[in-house]
Amino acid sequence: MKRLKKIYIGVLSTLLFGTFVSCENYLNINENPNYPGESQVTVSALLPSAFTGSAGVMGYLYQLYGSMWAQHYTQNPSSSQYITLVNYAMTSSSDLRLWRIPYADVLPDLDLVIQKSEAEGAWNYWVVGKVMTAFTYHVLTDAYGDIPFTEALKGKNCKYDDSKTVVYPGIIQMLNDAIDKADDASAKGLLAMSVEDYIYDGDMTKWIRFAKTLKLKLLMRDFEANKTEIQTMLAAGDFLKDDATVHCFEDVVNKSNPFYENDRRQLNTTNNVRACTTLYQYLNENDDPRIKDFYETTAGSDYSAYKAIPYGSRDSKLYSIRETSRAVIGALDPVYYMSAAETEYLLSECYARLGDKGNAKTHYENAVNLSFERWSHDATDFIADGGKYAFDDTSENTMLKCILTQKWVASTRCQAWDTWFDINRTRIPALGNVETTNDNYATGELAYNPNSSLAKGAFPSRFIYSKESLDYNTSAPTVIPGITEPLWWHKK
Repeated sequence: MKRLKKIYIGVLSTLLFGTFVSCENYLNINENPNYPGESQVTVSALLPSAFTGSAGVMGYLYQLYGSMWAQHYTQNPSSSQYITLVNYAMTSSSDLRLWRIPYADVLPDLDLVIQKSEAEGAWNYWVVGKVMTAFTYHVLTDAYGDIPFTEALKGKNCKYDDSKTVVYPGIIQMLNDAIDKADDASAKGLLAMSVEDYIYDGDMTKWIRFAKTLKLKLLMRDFEANKTEIQTMLAAGDFLKDDATVHCFEDVVNKSNPFYENDRRQLNTTNNVRACTTLYQYLNENDDPRIKDFYETTAGSDYSAYKAIPYGSRDSKLYSIRETSRAVIGALDPVYYMSAAETEYLLSECYARLGDKGNAKTHYENAVNLSFERWSHDATDFIADGGKYAFDDTSENTMLKCILTQKWVASTRCQAWDTWFDINRTRIPALGNVETTNDNYATGELAYNPNSSLAKGAFPSRFIYSKESLDYNTSAPTVIPGITEPLWWHKK
């Protein structure tokens, strides 16, 4: 069964190198008689296609942007592959795949999964299609703001819907619909689902928990407005316990983790992504054992020591390849959508905002334990009273700083795109105005990039709309938000 997943996942690199086949083309029998028509293609074929496109764009592109903007990693000073990204110099042409793959591949496939499974009464496929559609729109609207939603799949000239009043309520309704179908999706006699589901192998209990936890996450974008519903959800419980990951990779060309495949196997250099001083300094000062899971030792130290590069530095003499640490990216690394650790951080944050210090501490410690266990480490001493990561419940602010700082660290090598969202939502870690080499730099803050295209203290709030949509969609916005323009749920 696992072998079939790996066959599907082998198309990831072609998806990301711009030669992917869109769902529209895939289903057009007039263009290629070897492809099945829309009436012939099955949900069991469509769902793996959707997972493949989703894992490709999330596991490489969104993870790459998040890793750089969260300052887990930085660009090798002697290369320029990701320099515009590191310098926040994003334009509408920077990377069309961030927009194109979700809209041209993932969402059309999922829409067909939903339509066909509803017609066939295959409610297990329907629930997965709904949850994955909700997740995809969540990432798109949190990255871009207003997006095509209600007309997204109609074809040309689809309108852009307001993120707060249309898109968010629509996503939450999708999740409610999926949750309401829990019993139908688990009934006997449904179309079999195992290998087709890259995340949970057809386990509907886990999918419903994923849906509930994603809903909680979205409600927290406006905590005060949604406080009553959040409290109701907390009382009911039943949140995600098992990591939601695509994890069927192998260390073979075109079948490995998409970040590894694209950065380490396909590029003409394997040295682009380096340890960033911002995160490294925090880990080092706290004697955090996860350093070795995130960074490699340097050749210049006979592989016995680490050295990081200040974010955005272009000093290739001081920070040469030989003398600095490369980021660890594994061929078998899963692509994360949500994790048990993230769930515990979310719950801890909820209770902290509600003033429930006891539950906030319990879930915080659960989260840190899970974050350490992911890399086979023990967090007991770190979270004990007096420990380096002990929970500080002096105030809501001190609790939130503990929670969001540890969540920032834990997102390394798995959910960096999500910590970028959190930085904009909470301003934790704080946005600093000096470089890490400055005596006034405070460990744990994001550092100023002296080569940034933005002003001091400015930070990317959003992606820039795709040039393809702006050029060919007559309903696209005429006034394009800048990269620093906050979204409605961002902390001002």
